[in-house]
Amino acid sequence: MKNICIFIICTILHIQSGQTQLTTEQWREDLQFLKTRVHNKYDNLFYNVTAQEFDNAIATLDMQIPNLQPYEIAVEMSKIVAMFSIGHTNLWLFPAHGHQDNGSVPTSHFNTLPVKFYKFSDGLFIQSVDKKYENAVGGKVLKIGNMETSHALEAIRPYVAYENEQGFISNAPFYLTILEVLNTAKIIDQLDYLPVVISKNGKEQTIRFEKTPLSMDRFSTTGLTISNDWVDAYSSSEKPLWMRSGMEYRSMEYLKDTKTLYIRHSATLNDGDKTIVKFFKEMVDFIDTHDVEKLILDVRMNGGGNNYLNKPIITSIIQAQKINQKGKFYCIIGRRTFSACQNLVNELEKYTEVTFVGEPTSENVNFYGDTKQEVLPNSKLTASLSWMWWQNLDPRDKRKWTAPHIAADMSFEDYVNGKDPSLEAILSHQQTVSLKEKMIELAEQKKTDKALEFAKSYIRNPQNRYYEDRFEVDINDAGYALMNKDKFQEAYILLNINTQLYPESANAYDSKAESLLKLGKKEEAIKTYQIAIYKDPNGPIGDNAKRQIEKIKGN
Repeated sequence: MKNICIFIICTILHIQSGQTQLTTEQWREDLQFLKTRVHNKYDNLFYNVTAQEFDNAIATLDMQIPNLQPYEIAVEMSKIVAMFSIGHTNLWLFPAHGHQDNGSVPTSHFNTLPVKFYKFSDGLFIQSVDKKYENAVGGKVLKIGNMETSHALEAIRPYVAYENEQGFISNAPFYLTILEVLNTAKIIDQLDYLPVVISKNGKEQTIRFEKTPLSMDRFSTTGLTISNDWVDAYSSSEKPLWMRSGMEYRSMEYLKDTKTLYIRHSATLNDGDKTIVKFFKEMVDFIDTHDVEKLILDVRMNGGGNNYLNKPIITSIIQAQKINQKGKFYCIIGRRTFSACQNLVNELEKYTEVTFVGEPTSENVNFYGDTKQEVLPNSKLTASLSWMWWQNLDPRDKRKWTAPHIAADMSFEDYVNGKDPSLEAILSHQQTVSLKEKMIELAEQKKTDKALEFAKSYIRNPQNRYYEDRFEVDINDAGYALMNKDKFQEAYILLNINTQLYPESANAYDSKAESLLKLGKKEEAIKTYQIAIYKDPNGPIGDNAKRQIEKIKGN
C-alpha cells in the first residue's frame, strides 16, 4: 500500500441507531474474531505487548461482557487494541473522516461534546468551542468530570492509541470529548453532559457541556480549520505563518527582512494539480533567483499521506545547495508530525543538513504503518491494524520520536497572541558547534575538566531538553570517532566522562572498557567490562562484555 494513514486524530465519532441489540454471544463472537485475526494475520503487532498479555485482556473482557453496556464493550475492545501502542492501529468506535460507513454498529449512541481541548506548555486549555459556550473559550481546565485534569488524562490514557507521549498529548484531548469513553473510564457518571471546571480571568467556573451531534466540518486534513459556528481562543489580528492558508496543503512565503523562505507543508498529498513535485520545483527556482539565506520547512501539522511523495521534497532540498547547510536549513516538527511525514523527517535527518526545531514527533523513527481494516462480524466495528514495517533508519535505532535540536514549546499566551516560538527560535538562532564536535575538540586538547563542564552545561540548556536521549549517544560516538583515528587516550577522556554522566548505562561502561583495552590496560578493562555485565546481566551489552573478558583472559 502506498498510503499511510493520516494522523489518528481523524478517528471521528459517528454511530448509527435503530439496530437490534447484540446478544452476549454475538459480542463474544466479535471479540474472538478480533483475537483470531490478530494472531493469524497480524502477529507483528506483538511488538510492545506480548501475545499472552493480549490474550489475557481478551479473556478478561470476555468474562465481563454480560455485565457491560454495549458502549462499554465497544470502548473496552478499543482499549485492548490500544494496548499495541502502535499509532496507526486502533479499533474504530466510529468511522474515520473520509472512511466509508459500514452502516451497522452497536445500538448505543456515542456522543461527542462541542469543545476542543489542547495541551499547551502551561496546561490544558479550551482552545475552541461552539458559540453556545463562548464564555468558556480560553479557560484553563482544572477539572474534568469527577477528576482533576492530570488524573483525567491518566484515566483516559489506556483508551488512547498512541506511540509516544507526544502522540498521547495530541490524541487524548479528542478522547476527552467522547461521553461514552469518559463514562467507561469513570471520569463521569452520566452520559448526557460533561462538567468542566475552568479558570479564566482569575475566576473559577463550571461549564456544563451538553452532548451534540458531531459536525464533520470541524475537522480538516491539515488540522488548521474549525467550523464557522465555533469560536477560538486565538485573538491576534494577524495570523502567524503556520496558521495561514489553513485548507491548503502547502504554502510559501518570503520573509524579506530576514531573507528567509518559509514553507508550510501540512499534508503529504497532492492537492489537485498543485502537486508536490511542482511546488518544490518552484521552491528551488525561488531560492536560485532570490536572496535566500534560510529555509524553513514547517511540518508540525503534517499527519502523513503518501510516503512515496517524499522523494521530490528530499531531492529538491539537496539540489538547493546554498541553503542545505547547517544554520541555514530548519525544519519545524511537532506532535502532529506522524506517519508518512515521520518518514520524511527520517530522510531529512539522513540526507540533509537539517536542524529540527519545535516539539518531538508523535511517531517512532522506525514503525509499523500501513493498515488493513478488519470488520467485526456482528457489531461491524472496524479494527484498523498495521502490517507494514517502515524502516529507513538504522534497525538498531529504537528512538520513540525525532527530537528537535532546538526545543520550542507553545504556551497558551503564545497561541492567543499569535506568537510562534519555533519561528522566533529559528530567526534568532546562531549556528554553534555541536556537542559531538565540541567534545572531540576539547578531548584532542586534553582539556578533560572543560569537556565535562561543557557536556553538563549543554545538557542543562533548556533548548536541548528533548534531545536528552541523544546526549549519551553523541558523546559515545565522539569517543569512537577518536578511536577510529587511533587517538585512544583522547577517546578514553570522553568515554570516561560518559560513565560519569550516565552511571547506570551498561553501554557507557562497555565503551569505556574498550578504550582501556586499546590503551593496553587489560586489568582495568576487565573491571570495567564487569561493571557493564552487572548493569546488563542478561542483555546484549552484558553478553558482549563477557565475550571480551574471555578474549582478554585467553590472550
